Amino acid sequence: MSEKTTYKPKVVLCRLHMAGKSIQQIREECAGQGMTYRDFENIQRANEYFDGVRCRLSLWAWDNYESYHLDDWDAPDDERMMMAIYYSEQVHPVPRYKNDLEKFKADWAAETYDPGGVICFHPRDVEVIEIVSEEVKPPEPEPAPLHTEGAKPRRRKKKKKGGKRK
Repeated sequence: MSEKTTYKPKVVLCRLHMAGKSIQQIREECAGQGMTYRDFENIQRANEYFDGVRCRLSLWAWDNYESYHLDDWDAPDDERMMMAIYYSEQVHPVPRYKNDLEKFKADWAAETYDPGGVICFHPRDVEVIEIVSEEVKPPEPEPAPLHTEGAKPRRRKKKKKGGKRK
């Protein structure tokens, strides 16, 4: 019996390049999302902390490879990642840590923090250092045959015209 292949995304070791974006650039990137000037400032702060961090990211087929997904990072960068994610939390659609750094730090230290979604990065902000593993796709299933050779095609039942009259 053959072993079933499961999907695995491409995983890379990279360095993030996020700093230096102006509020105007961030505003343009986030157009139509209903964000405020303060949200743009928080994104800018998060970008400053993310900048230069080495981390592992994955690239998935399900989103057409449009963004890298955060997997993990090196322990020395934990404090920077914590602060970057805290500032990212400030613009979360369902904010749990709005202006509450102490609660966020406590949950982070207790390892109970959950982002409630995937943290993604645009490919333009990612410098790939090394490919950790290539994408693995399961084989495409063979299409089902329309009919087997030698078998008679099924006949459709004829519909009766008209109906019962009352």
